[in-house]
Amino acid sequence: MAAILILGESGQLATALRALSWPTGTKVSSLGRRDLGTGDTAAAAAAAAIRRTRPHLVLNAAAYTAVDRAEAEPALAHALNAELPLAAAQACAELGIPLVHVSTDYVFDGEKATAYLETDPANPLSIYGASKLAGDINIESVAAADGWRRPTRLRWAILRSSWVFSGTGDSFPAKLLARARAGETLRVVDDQTGCPTTASALAQAMQAVGRRLLDGDNAAAGLFNFCGAAAMSWHGFAGLVLDAAQRAGMTPPPLVPVASADYPAAARRPRRSVLDCGKIARHCGLMPRPIDDELDRIVRAILAR
Repeated sequence: MAAILILGESGQLATALRALSWPTGTKVSSLGRRDLGTGDTAAAAAAAAIRRTRPHLVLNAAAYTAVDRAEAEPALAHALNAELPLAAAQACAELGIPLVHVSTDYVFDGEKATAYLETDPANPLSIYGASKLAGDINIESVAAADGWRRPTRLRWAILRSSWVFSGTGDSFPAKLLARARAGETLRVVDDQTGCPTTASALAQAMQAVGRRLLDGDNAAAGLFNFCGAAAMSWHGFAGLVLDAAQRAGMTPPPLVPVASADYPAAARRPRRSVLDCGKIARHCGLMPRPIDDELDRIVRAILAR
């Protein structure tokens, strides 16, 4: 019987991971804020839980994702996004447990005219992006290091994704629809481009990569991009969300495109953070997923709250 440990419990991605179907006999457990804490204790708690439970696979969905708030809470962002992945990777390496971790397109500065490859240099513009990049580097450093405490090399994969959303939590569609219900004119940035990704698609990709690592497939190890199939601006994404809301019976308010300069935020965002997913398609057979099939269901779930 395989045992799967999910780091994270109530966030969008952890919720999607917990909802997945696993082979009969698989035991899936998750650790949330009550187990890990929310600050300096989280890294040690995660490592201790891995050593205590000795799962066959660890899926890390625990993260600090409040991009703007991170500018005022850099230590907390670093604790969850950099130190926790490091501690988890060290524990997994000691015990020979595969680790699948999630990163972000916000490690890039958005100045590249074409889609980002895994080999492109990172240059984050925000505390959030820098903390996530530090987590990536920490995992890679554990995998590259040799040490007496590690009987096996770390089997690991990092999936960099983009604009993750679902019908649970405080996602972009949820915030947008809350404003729409309040009757606001919706002013949404139109000069930042990314690839919206459903949490369920990302969870399924993590599961598929994790199972390959469990089977000893070295092609599934390393750094990969994985995101939704279509690149669009936040304004374009908002239009799709409102179209789905209209199909669900809502009469949306006006949607107005604005420039980033007209919508001040604490954290800078990349102007264009489109990800090239060719590597994960070649190595793991995983293709970018259109969001259309799930968007209606997600919007209906949000409107039903």
